[in-house]
Amino acid sequence: MTIRTAFYAAALAASVSVFGLAEADAMEIKFGIGMPEGDSPEYNALVRFKEYVEFKTNGEITVRLFPNNQLGGEREMIEMVQQGSLELSFPADGAMAGFYPPMQVWSIPYLFESAPVAWRVMESDFADRMRDDILAQTGIRALAFSQNGFRSFTNNVRPIIEPADMAGLKIRTMESPVYMEMVGALGATAVPISGAEVVMALRQGIVDGQENPPAVVYTGGHGEVQRYYTLNEHTLGLHVIIANEKWFQSLEPGHQQVIKDAAKLMAWTENLQKTEGDWRFSRQLSEELGMEIHVSTPEQKAAFREIAQPPVLSFIRGNVGDELVDDLLATVEDAKATLYGGETTAAE
Repeated sequence: MTIRTAFYAAALAASVSVFGLAEADAMEIKFGIGMPEGDSPEYNALVRFKEYVEFKTNGEITVRLFPNNQLGGEREMIEMVQQGSLELSFPADGAMAGFYPPMQVWSIPYLFESAPVAWRVMESDFADRMRDDILAQTGIRALAFSQNGFRSFTNNVRPIIEPADMAGLKIRTMESPVYMEMVGALGATAVPISGAEVVMALRQGIVDGQENPPAVVYTGGHGEVQRYYTLNEHTLGLHVIIANEKWFQSLEPGHQQVIKDAAKLMAWTENLQKTEGDWRFSRQLSEELGMEIHVSTPEQKAAFREIAQPPVLSFIRGNVGDELVDDLLATVEDAKATLYGGETTAAE
């Protein structure tokens, strides 16, 4: 346990001793997330979890919310869940990969042609096996996966309609080999820059563009300094609803079922609201900030996929192994066949 984590754990224990349980006969559990309180898919999903649990247990379990990184960053909260000083948290896949490296398999570019395909995979046998493996490898119970957002390209040079339009662009990426490999394969130059410095780098012309979901582009100020936005949806970020296993096993079976159901409801809430946000925030970027928005067609996505996916697949296979990658790719194909029938797609 780090000094910082120990501090947060001690502070949390002290707060519980001061406030006590919400009711004399209730079990209070703590749920920490990074997003602030307010109207966002993440916080709205968290409230749905709280309301469902408290309603379905007749108040026998109360859920105390800790938004806005009150208990520390994502890594600290994962450690607290792992060690038992926090019952529940909601980290992104990037943070979770620090504890469970196979999570990076979800970062394959152009893996999902649509949000409904991704949702089906998140509830597939593949996802169940991964959740079981997370428990076996880390001791953390992963209750559900949900949609953190599709990432897409913005820039100030030209509309990006086909892969050739990426040539020569300087694109800010996270400090992730997966994203840097993908951008390079498309003919652009990947420039890793911290999130706090992206808007300034765009304003000063250090980079031509960046990649993020519409909600981040709008609320983060990127849209104020970028002209073109292509919703090509090259990667999908995940959230993972995680629980301390010892606490979960201490619950009676009926309460375990309620927690599992609440996690599903939480995931569905974020999935729907994140997808709705794609067109809502895109409309605001266009109408309020004058951005030129292009929504990639399935055929256009297929052209990007053909170029960007093979080198990144090779890199990820080297990190997580062929079996995991092939299992996920087969699950995606099954989901597409179920949703679209035998005639799917331009991406075949």
